[in-house]
Amino acid sequence: MLNFICSPIGNLDDISMRSISLLKSADFIYAEDTRKTNKLLQKFNINKKTISFHEHNEIKVTPQIINKLINGSEIAIISDAGAPYISDPGFYLAQECIRKNIQYTVLPGPSSIINALILSGLPSDSFSFKGFFPRKKSTQKDIIYFLKSTNETIIFFESAKRINSTIDIFTECLNPDRQISLCREMTKQYEEVIRGSIQDIKNRLNNNDFPLKGEFVIVLGGAKNDSFNFAFEHQIKELYLEHLPPKDAAKLIAALTKHNKRDLYKWLIDK
Repeated sequence: MLNFICSPIGNLDDISMRSISLLKSADFIYAEDTRKTNKLLQKFNINKKTISFHEHNEIKVTPQIINKLINGSEIAIISDAGAPYISDPGFYLAQECIRKNIQYTVLPGPSSIINALILSGLPSDSFSFKGFFPRKKSTQKDIIYFLKSTNETIIFFESAKRINSTIDIFTECLNPDRQISLCREMTKQYEEVIRGSIQDIKNRLNNNDFPLKGEFVIVLGGAKNDSFNFAFEHQIKELYLEHLPPKDAAKLIAALTKHNKRDLYKWLIDK
């Protein structure tokens, strides 16, 4: 049986008793970061060797894991922190298991995504996780158009090195009063949650009010209070403008969607 194990996101005591038991009984333990996993195993007196399983070798190692599963081995997959498969290795392996009709399961546990959502205090009835905020300008443009229109709470990962530039983009492109939360060092001694408007967070970053260390989880509130809420993506906008001038495109989209024609025109000419 293949077992995906959710590992602690900071405090090692957050691992479940079931996960400890499985790690003790597993024939093989594959780890995203063997050094971190070895510390976890040592804490709970689990004397097992770990095998590297990360984004750079997942495709190569997966056939080895599949063969061991076919031969009846009990295998544990554990990520650096949080849940495997989610912005971590595991997706390709899971797909191969499904293709070959091999059963796998998940041992639930810590998730930085859910943890940050609860700590943020922002609406949780509808939310999306988008991984790391994109680095490419073209992809950033697309995600900003999405953020301008969605009423969902949106969650991103971001590194300490790039948090300033990402908040700069939010400040320039989104409603500065929109609510946002930054979570860092979750479950650790110096856990910190910074809540406020985008502009508030930008000001606090400029004033060096909190250390830029560790990995951040950004939780961005929905666009409910924005003056313009439109669900078309940037590519759709470009397609309209290929065939119609902005004024005519605005009339057509308004007729189709019941959105305000003036707001649509502003959206169409916005570069």
